[in-house]
Amino acid sequence: MWRTLLRFGLLGALLFAGDRLFLREAPRPAPVVVSAARLEALRLEALRMGGAQDEATMAAIVQAEVDDELLYRRALAEGLDRDDPVVAQRLVQNLRFAGADPARDDASLLAEARELGLDRSDPVVRRRLMQLARMELELADPGPEPGEAELRERYAADAARYQQPARTRFAQLYFARGHEERAQETLARLRAASTRPPDAATSGEPFLHPFEQPAQADAELASRFGREFAQALAALPERSWQGPVPSAYGQHLVYVEERTPAGQAPFESVREPVRLSLLAERRARALERELARMREGVEVVVQAAPGAARSEAQPSGDQRDDPGPSGLE
Repeated sequence: MWRTLLRFGLLGALLFAGDRLFLREAPRPAPVVVSAARLEALRLEALRMGGAQDEATMAAIVQAEVDDELLYRRALAEGLDRDDPVVAQRLVQNLRFAGADPARDDASLLAEARELGLDRSDPVVRRRLMQLARMELELADPGPEPGEAELRERYAADAARYQQPARTRFAQLYFARGHEERAQETLARLRAASTRPPDAATSGEPFLHPFEQPAQADAELASRFGREFAQALAALPERSWQGPVPSAYGQHLVYVEERTPAGQAPFESVREPVRLSLLAERRARALERELARMREGVEVVVQAAPGAARSEAQPSGDQRDDPGPSGLE
């Protein structure tokens, strides 16, 4: 009988130990600390960029800083720093810049850089790892390719985004400054013979832009020929030779062949931008979902400046203010 009791006792002990092991609370992740110096740097950067300085804005800035730290930690946990050639190149360059023996190979320099902890302290490496982690999360679950109905629905919803300006297609003959008389004579000859553009291509002087110009918006015309030319072209009648029209280069005889009014771009012409917009939105949602999961259980400590009662930012969630040690970097 005592053997039976012993077996039951051992079984109970094992079950108890297994239960305690299973229910043992997982270790909490290390808190994310936003130092007073870092908070002030973020505030000044926002001020330089014209951002607001209210509590909501500062809380959003702190949250972005926390997310960056979580992305960096994930990159390290996933070993993204071990296989990325950009990180390796940066670490090797750092040691070579610091005066490493030119005869040493990259592999030994990379190993030394890691031993010195340069892969943890270099801000360029840190930014690179955050980018890698962000891309990994965004692309983890891309979902199905957007269908035709979804693409057209997004196209209709974003109609204002796919507007195109009025465009003008024309032909032009160039004449240098000081050749006004020649330009006028050519204009009279073209009008008298009702010359169509294809038959007039050699009537002007050599010019860097083609005789036949594709349809262009006013902004494109201004960048190519100058603002004065673009403004004058907008007032010219269609399908007749006009001019001389001054430009940044000289003067031109112009034949306006077609004007396309402003309006929404045809769906087929913007199908790919619509598709990319949808995919980018999906990636952003996937990233935010994963970041929200990563924030769970992470304490955020926002350190106040020395002598201050509280920090400027009051972020929500498992976060608290901490006066921090004096002189914290």
